[in-house]
Amino acid sequence: MKRIVAGPRAVMEALYSGAHKIAVVYLAQGYQSKKNLLHIEKLAIKNRVICEERSRGCLDKLAKNQRHQDVIAIGGDYCYLDMETLLPRESAPLLLIALDQITDPHNFGAIVRSAVALGADGIVILKDRASRVTPTVVRTSAGATEHAKIARVTNLARTLKALRERGMQIIGLDAAGIKELSAIPCAAQGRVLVVGSEGSGLRRLTKENCDVLAKIPLPGPISSLNASVAAAIALYESDRMRRQQLAIDGRG
Repeated sequence: MKRIVAGPRAVMEALYSGAHKIAVVYLAQGYQSKKNLLHIEKLAIKNRVICEERSRGCLDKLAKNQRHQDVIAIGGDYCYLDMETLLPRESAPLLLIALDQITDPHNFGAIVRSAVALGADGIVILKDRASRVTPTVVRTSAGATEHAKIARVTNLARTLKALRERGMQIIGLDAAGIKELSAIPCAAQGRVLVVGSEGSGLRRLTKENCDVLAKIPLPGPISSLNASVAAAIALYESDRMRRQQLAIDGRG
């Protein structure tokens, strides 16, 4: 099944991170007048990726209502990882984020963008009842999917249990959590942040496999955050704490 990557930023990131995964880049007729598209053409040629000029109507049909801004790349299926590949053997503490039935592709894409930008080592998603990497996710992430390490699992509760047995700290984000995220010290082996679905939050079995349910303090009049916003805040705070701990240990 072909994979569509639409838009200049997403196509550029795809070429930077894994040009071997891209079969062809289509540029709209008249692209020569746009510097960013000429840059994409040069980058594709440098990486020995075929570049072809097509009508905007052709690109519209391929993009299927996605905004393409005159450029589309076509590749194979998105390359998900298995959990063992996701977990390196180094001793440095990991930072992972696990998504419990996040179905909105815009939320998923925004979380992927934050995870890549804030130095997360991987993203864990469900195979069923969850968004997968689609053109909408790629575009919403501004191409960050092309740099992300994403693993798909069948059973999240079992995965969290296995990660805990490896010494990782499992923290579920919950507005009703007892502790504030910033008050929880990092574990030596690292941390897994668990984010629940947009509507119902974390499922019961997911909660039972968390070491602690943590909240993000909200002093303003709004009592809850969008899943992707909560994830971004939690990733930032967790990465800050991790870097601080590495500096104390002399590993930073």
